[in-house]
Amino acid sequence: MFVYLIVNMMKSREFKDVMYDGLSRLLKALANPQRLEIIEMLSQEEKSVEGIVQSTGISVANASQHLQILKSVNIVRSRKQGHYVYYSLANNEFLAMYHHIVKYAINEIAELERTLSRQREDCKALQAVSLEELEELVKNENVLLMDVRPVSEFQSGHIGGAVSIPLDELISRLKDLPGNKEIIAYCRGPFCVLADEAVKTLSEKGYKVRRLDFGYPEWKTRLMESKAV
Repeated sequence: MFVYLIVNMMKSREFKDVMYDGLSRLLKALANPQRLEIIEMLSQEEKSVEGIVQSTGISVANASQHLQILKSVNIVRSRKQGHYVYYSLANNEFLAMYHHIVKYAINEIAELERTLSRQREDCKALQAVSLEELEELVKNENVLLMDVRPVSEFQSGHIGGAVSIPLDELISRLKDLPGNKEIIAYCRGPFCVLADEAVKTLSEKGYKVRRLDFGYPEWKTRLMESKAV
């Protein structure tokens, strides 16, 4: 009987070791700032290695290495087209989990909360609009929802009713903006500065403008979760 118990305990220990080791590999894959930025980029649209390099500024070699690590734990998947390899997030379940991690970090890590507040204050974007508030504002048709991400990301997916005005086109397209509506600018997410810069520019030009607290991927996740209920 004693030997039987020892054997079962060993099997139980082996089982736990394997499971926790697999979980730790997933968490280690996330524990790198450049890989987290790559995840943010891929939550907008599928990108090639070259596209990721252009968006993040890291080298081709480093981007390729980070992508292989993410692929090894099924966070990203790849496909080849011609001479290029394109990467995307493996599934929406991971995207939802990632957004919960980001939200938890902002709420619970004081340094992140302070840094985010300073960034928003510097760009006159402290009065951010929540996703819940956005729904009511859009229903009342009192706002212009403006997507300031690059056009390719807008075309890949965007919040319903939004218009595409990339940040680098904003000044040249001021004539397209209504003066009698509040403008809500959004971009890739809470760590993306494109919407902050748009708010600063427009507020200095006299427009009534706020930024969306989060971005398109968070809106997409919220929409999926509401449909699942």
